[in-house]
Amino acid sequence: MIIENQPYLTDTRVKAEAAALLEAGWRVRVICPDLSLGEREGRTFSDRYSEIDGIHVHSYRMAFASSGMLGYLKEYLFSLFHIARLSLKAFREDGFSVVHLCNPPDVLFIIGAFYKLLGRKVIFDHHDLFPEMILSRYNGLQQRILFHLSRILEYLTFRTADAVLSTNQSYLRVAVGRGRMSEGDVFIVRNGPRANETIPRLPEPTLKRGFPYMACYAGIMGPEDGVREFMHVIRHIVHQKKRTDILFCLLGDGAARSEAKEFAQAWGLQSYVDMPGMILDRALFFRYLATADLMLAPELSNPLNDKSTFIKVAEYMAVGKPVAAYDLAETRYTAGEAAVYVPSGNMEAYAEAIVELLDDPKQRALMGNIGIERIRTRFQWEHQKGGLLSAYDRVMRLG
Repeated sequence: MIIENQPYLTDTRVKAEAAALLEAGWRVRVICPDLSLGEREGRTFSDRYSEIDGIHVHSYRMAFASSGMLGYLKEYLFSLFHIARLSLKAFREDGFSVVHLCNPPDVLFIIGAFYKLLGRKVIFDHHDLFPEMILSRYNGLQQRILFHLSRILEYLTFRTADAVLSTNQSYLRVAVGRGRMSEGDVFIVRNGPRANETIPRLPEPTLKRGFPYMACYAGIMGPEDGVREFMHVIRHIVHQKKRTDILFCLLGDGAARSEAKEFAQAWGLQSYVDMPGMILDRALFFRYLATADLMLAPELSNPLNDKSTFIKVAEYMAVGKPVAAYDLAETRYTAGEAAVYVPSGNMEAYAEAIVELLDDPKQRALMGNIGIERIRTRFQWEHQKGGLLSAYDRVMRLG
């Protein structure tokens, strides 16, 4: 399993997939970046091997690009080199039957194509729509050039794959349409929390830092995740609506985190915003969620978000918390009546929805119960892993 855009410990989808494969009898190796390795004693390569719950994890030193075409190009080339190096090492030591590629970006097909020439099977785990990501991040001539390039890379990735894992129906339609994949080779595997993570948890009042209410965001803070824009919502609530009784706890890390912190400082919001970073301890992570009164899904409408399913929404629902979200098709499909929806970009309406929900404990409890039931009966990981195992059975039957 190859991940380029985040460490294994923070990728809850890959962790769930790896555990399911291990349980089904597969030996699983993961190659991924690790931001904590850094430079050590001037060494060119700074790798780490660890075994985590039976999964063999090979990490390489990585610093993600924050922005700019040259920065991303450097990141991708650097990653390809180290992934190729570590995969060859694993191939010589143990060999493997399947290469499981996780995007973005869509340059990993180069690794998959090499091993496919050696008779190995390739599964494409379609995490994000790379062309739509380009449309969401860039403008003008740069956007047009990168978009057409990304469409070529996406097509080559699909053509390399023996099977595709799609996170929802929107992604399946892309695989069958743009990717020219047979529907029999595309398997929907939605993002959902595992059953052992959805057990009731007691809140930890100290996490509220003395505030009566806490609204919480938990996830990656990339350019398209809406965290920077959400700072305007917080400013409206604190300064216009004069609500100083709410702590906004923003869990996670990414390219947008530093800019969001700068906004908080510039607008005098530091007392009302807690940004502790990425919480790798899953027990602590779910204690934060259990303590919150309301969860936040501030992703704005754009070509990428309009078709994407966010695992954070399912995790929010799993602990029985209501969600305030912009009205996106796949978010509505997952959350149903467990969320309140406002038109994308209407920050005043978003602020009003947050305040109204916090002032209505009965409505919050009702929505929370709806969320728990939807996860338990439809979106829990145990309902999804069958698609993963079917994809593996499919490629192994291809001979």
